[in-house]
Amino acid sequence: MAGSLIVAVVAALAAVVPGGAAGAGEEAPAKVASGIAVGVQLEALADVKVARAEVARGSRVSVARLIERQGQLTAVDVELADGHIARVGMATVRASFRVLSE
Repeated sequence: MAGSLIVAVVAALAAVVPGGAAGAGEEAPAKVASGIAVGVQLEALADVKVARAEVARGSRVSVARLIERQGQLTAVDVELADGHIARVGMATVRASFRVLSE
């Protein structure tokens, strides 16, 4: 009886969780509807303060990681020209950057 209950729970998870039951602990997909994905280049539309650095207008950064909270894309980690990684909130990304490549 307990074995069939476990099978039923795993089957239910496979139907609900994208990628099956194994997908529950994996990272979110690299691509999202907004066109921002890991590896995409962003160009600053104005001077933007990011963490302790400032990204000058026209400078390019690369998206290194997507940050999701409760299924919503809330921030991205970007790689700066000097190799440092900085976290940028999506409100700042939408207001101050444009997507160059997908």
